[in-house]
Amino acid sequence: MARSIHPIVVGTAGHIDHGKSSLVKALTGIDPDRLKEEKERGLTIDLGFARLKLGDGRWLGLVDVPGHERFVRNMVAGCTGLDLAMLVVAADDGVMPQTIEHIDIIDLLQVRAGLIVLTKIDMVDPALADMAQDEVKKQVRGTVLEHAEVVRVSSVTGEGIPELKQKLEALALTVEPRTAHGPFRMPIQRVFSLAGIGTVITGIPMTGSVRPGSEIEILPLGERVKVRGIHAYGGKVDEAVAGHSTALSVPEAKESGVHRGMVCCEPGTFSFGDAVDVDLTLTRRSSHLEHRAPIRFHTGTVEVRGQLLLLDRETAGPGDSIVARVELDEDVCCANNDRFLLRLQNPAVTIGGGKVLRLSHSGRYRRKDLGNELVGLLVAGDRPEARIEHELQQAGPEGMAVDELARSIEASDAKVFDTVAAMPHLELHQKAMRVFLRAHVDAGELELLQSVDRMLSKRSAAASVKRAAIRTTKTLPQPLIECVFDRLQAAARVRAGRQGQVLFLDRLKPLPPAEQKQFDRLVSECEQRGFRPPELPELAAVVGLSGDALLSLLDRAQDEGKVDKVGDHFYGASIVRRVMRAIRTNCLQHAEVLDIPSLRDGLDTSRKYLIPLLEYVDSLGLTVLRGGVRRLLPSSDLNRELAQEA
Repeated sequence: MARSIHPIVVGTAGHIDHGKSSLVKALTGIDPDRLKEEKERGLTIDLGFARLKLGDGRWLGLVDVPGHERFVRNMVAGCTGLDLAMLVVAADDGVMPQTIEHIDIIDLLQVRAGLIVLTKIDMVDPALADMAQDEVKKQVRGTVLEHAEVVRVSSVTGEGIPELKQKLEALALTVEPRTAHGPFRMPIQRVFSLAGIGTVITGIPMTGSVRPGSEIEILPLGERVKVRGIHAYGGKVDEAVAGHSTALSVPEAKESGVHRGMVCCEPGTFSFGDAVDVDLTLTRRSSHLEHRAPIRFHTGTVEVRGQLLLLDRETAGPGDSIVARVELDEDVCCANNDRFLLRLQNPAVTIGGGKVLRLSHSGRYRRKDLGNELVGLLVAGDRPEARIEHELQQAGPEGMAVDELARSIEASDAKVFDTVAAMPHLELHQKAMRVFLRAHVDAGELELLQSVDRMLSKRSAAASVKRAAIRTTKTLPQPLIECVFDRLQAAARVRAGRQGQVLFLDRLKPLPPAEQKQFDRLVSECEQRGFRPPELPELAAVVGLSGDALLSLLDRAQDEGKVDKVGDHFYGASIVRRVMRAIRTNCLQHAEVLDIPSLRDGLDTSRKYLIPLLEYVDSLGLTVLRGGVRRLLPSSDLNRELAQEA
């Protein structure tokens, strides 16, 4: 069944009582007026649906819209998913107020093509029909319908109906269907319940496809439900795809909470917000609008009230093309490049429309800065490379997570990965799945290294700093610091050092000869003193240095792994290693429990030195203090390492 549907949707447009519903019935045999009130009043109030069988056996969807000015919101809800339009004009009336507004709507929504259908020709003579045709052709100049063919029909006598079918089919076959690739998204047109089925939602998918059993998300509600079944054009189908009217059975959804204007989509792919940044064109008939003018915003199937924020001017007038922000009274779900309409709140007339640049959230902003940003977004266009670069420029040194970028440009994570990989001036931090402008990473690396130099300015021989100290730098955002660290590590310029330190290998340059001799005396003294390490004044006397100069050499000795600081004392690295071996051997001799008196006697040291040594070895993971006794941790990496040495 799915293969027999042509994924193109045609909609009617035109003034009330110009014969739109009668025309649909004449074409398809289906009365699109489904409501009891519509049949009683002979007036289309809400959207109607029908299907037309094409010559090759496939079905073409038709949407019938109301023509009364009171129901323009319903008309717009039906038009946003259209590919083709039939502008219906009665030959006996000609162009009327809603004819003009519907032409504006079709043009602003950029419906891709259409036909002009002159109805009721059985009620007028040819001269009057010619006048009506000339009038409507004049009205559509400069719009998407400027070159539309005119077909004259009578829904009563059937005159012209076969020709209209033929032209409609030919036109539908020339229009490229919407893409069935990418994430599924469908603005909801109707919600109702059926006995034995439960909640049903209908609409025209904008992108992607969905199958029974798939999970969808309803936004901005945030509810996730399973699709249990799909109907289209009078029967079950195994897939709903972009471009054909669809009914989804979602019995888990609460009908009272889901309504027209919401969007069902692939979970986790689309977002919602109460501010929409737009590329807006005002109609030639628009009134002059001031900053914060109250408006009605239409996109997809939703109508929301809000305010129009002008960013580079105080007023905008007929025919102006501008970037602007629309702040809304409630959240909406839409996507980049979606078409939208603006109507005044009072009187409710169409004043403009255009395309969505970005979905956002209301908050503080500077009008000029936001205006410049939106101009940049407009210049970036639809190219993923340009959109990604624009987003990263706005994000600054913080960069952006891959999934954030994917949502911003409405692409898959894989598409972002591929695009970023082809852009040499971008850098992907694999561990964090975050993207930066390479210029920001380069600048961040330089600043970080300069920051380390400043921290070690009084200890020039030292090569390491605590990682936590770098994390608290005020000038570099944390995500950028992590990216720079991993870049330096991949280039073998840093590595993890002692006790939470980071060792900067570029700083481990050979010491001057005189300083090297002092360094060697320092290391030798720490080794010779064994388990009774020297105090700082003693080291100062041996080396001939004090203060920062002495501490600088001690830091360097630790960075080279020749001295270990335990508590307030400095031991030769080989001495600490002997302590670890002795502790392991002692534990193995006493059922993996450390016997401190025998250890102390074996090392010929005192409690003053032994307790800090035991705590230090605990911190390395060889032993653990539990219940007042120290136990060996046989599964620790250090224990296995010492076992191999033994």
